[in-house]
Amino acid sequence: MKKFPAVLIALLYFVFASPFLSPSAAGTVDLTVLHINDFHGNLLPQPGKEGKPATGGMARIAKMVAEEREKNPEGTILLSAGDMFQGTPISNLFRGRPVIETMNRMGFDAMTVGNHEFDWGMGSFQDLRKAASFPLLSANIVDERGALLPGVKPYVILRKKGLKIAVIGVTTPETHYATKPGNLAGFKVIAVEKVLPSLIDRVRKEGAGPVIVLSHLGLDEDREMAAKVAGIDLIVGGHSHTEVKTTVTVGTTLIVQAGYYGRHLGVMKITVDGGTGKIVRYPEKRILRKVQSGPNDPVDEAVAGIIRRYDEQIREEFGRIVGETSVDLAKRPFESNLGNLVCDAMRWATGADAAIQNNGGIRTTLPKGGITLEQVFMLLPFDNNLITMDLTGAQIAGILEQNAKTDGMLQVSGLRVVYDRSAPEGSRVKELDVGGVPADPLRAYRVTTNDFLAAGGDRFGIFREGKNAVVGDNVRDAFLAYLQRHSPVSPRIEGRIVVTP
Repeated sequence: MKKFPAVLIALLYFVFASPFLSPSAAGTVDLTVLHINDFHGNLLPQPGKEGKPATGGMARIAKMVAEEREKNPEGTILLSAGDMFQGTPISNLFRGRPVIETMNRMGFDAMTVGNHEFDWGMGSFQDLRKAASFPLLSANIVDERGALLPGVKPYVILRKKGLKIAVIGVTTPETHYATKPGNLAGFKVIAVEKVLPSLIDRVRKEGAGPVIVLSHLGLDEDREMAAKVAGIDLIVGGHSHTEVKTTVTVGTTLIVQAGYYGRHLGVMKITVDGGTGKIVRYPEKRILRKVQSGPNDPVDEAVAGIIRRYDEQIREEFGRIVGETSVDLAKRPFESNLGNLVCDAMRWATGADAAIQNNGGIRTTLPKGGITLEQVFMLLPFDNNLITMDLTGAQIAGILEQNAKTDGMLQVSGLRVVYDRSAPEGSRVKELDVGGVPADPLRAYRVTTNDFLAAGGDRFGIFREGKNAVVGDNVRDAFLAYLQRHSPVSPRIEGRIVVTP
């Protein structure tokens, strides 16, 4: 009987004893990681600008996913990095159910929990979680006892081509400020470095090879996480709406993100060493696929049918023209004509001295021409109410001082503010007028905002000091009424916000 060489015996022992690898996954393993993030309910394609084809749409994404799966049927993973539901009438009116149904049909492997998953409250979140046929993940949202959100897992172990892949979910600590305060009552979002090291150790002991962190933190925060926490092979990110076109590397950790609204599908093709579980080959470029939805681009008919069933219930009403603009309405970090229009509508609805709106609550742009009800819902998708309160000139200045720290400036009406962002913190508001007159620090002014800011959202806690608060109409309804009264509108940038270097 022929004896096996010692080298061959050692090799066979390595392969079969490897904690990462089953016998069928010897050598290297090619995986395809498909991902989207910050979809915000955009089930329907978005019209292109200036004659260009439409982009996005879940039916087109589903077809692209199917095509990628055909290339690697046993080695494809489909992930979502959060914020999937809030943002469009077809999703909002049905509390995200159409999005979940399409995701179930497409066979998502996992989704991390984003901050906007809580915008309709904990009850609606749990309804969506129960309806999902895939796990929702978040390892760092816990209650006072350290228990996770009910039904939410910290991680999942996927098995592809005999290889075990760990997917750990993390959520931005900004959730407390980036959804209505109170929607996450009883829970806190802890720093990722407090939970990830032990989880990475745990999944390694369970035999996981590559460790993927499915992150809703933002690109800058993902870089910090990769620098602080050892053992992460790939971060699939979201929250910052960043189109990462070239793979970001921090040490041995790879970072990707696929933009927003389903305009791109992330396609990350990696090769994993079956023995060590480490990524040994990956693409540096061409990791995003633009989702083009022209008339000749094929779609997944089953997913298209789900979308059509919901869209037919609202199309007649939401395709209705509700106003007109004679100029393109755009948003930008500082003063914008769109921000001015929204704030003017808020102040007009309440008769207040001033109005303040967070730029993040203005979600899209409006081209010149007729404005449909659907466009208004996509512009102002959050179900916020107007809150009008008394704030002193000093308190308004304090809010604007805090605002000077950010790039996403608060939008205003009835105010004129001059910032010097190079000045020391606490002295960046150089001028503040209310109604064209220098603000009196001691005088009380009536100020209208939305209930998100009024409750201290985006860390603007000074709003909670307001007196004699009155709840008004929905912000969106006030905007619609303003359009009906004043169309065609033609707002301008007029020096309400002046920023010096």
